[in-house]
Amino acid sequence: MKNFEKNYIGKGKKIQNLDIVRVTISKAKLEELIANDLVKYGDNEYLVFEVAALKEEDDYKRTHTAYISKKVEEEKKPSKRKTAKA
Repeated sequence: MKNFEKNYIGKGKKIQNLDIVRVTISKAKLEELIANDLVKYGDNEYLVFEVAALKEEDDYKRTHTAYISKKVEEEKKPSKRKTAKA
């Protein structure tokens, strides 16, 4: 089964009257992301991340969160089924 691990990288706020979300990421976090989380496509490397709406604003009036999702394979658990004896 595939699960996704989310690494939260920053938060953002929807710009009033526009369909734009302004995201804030610290310099330290950005340097860490560049060192560890770039994805190679052809000859270039990219930082790929998602932005999702929060259920409600946080204390700083931020409305969105930004994160990087990585697929994580779960180990298959042994079946508890008993095999029929012939």
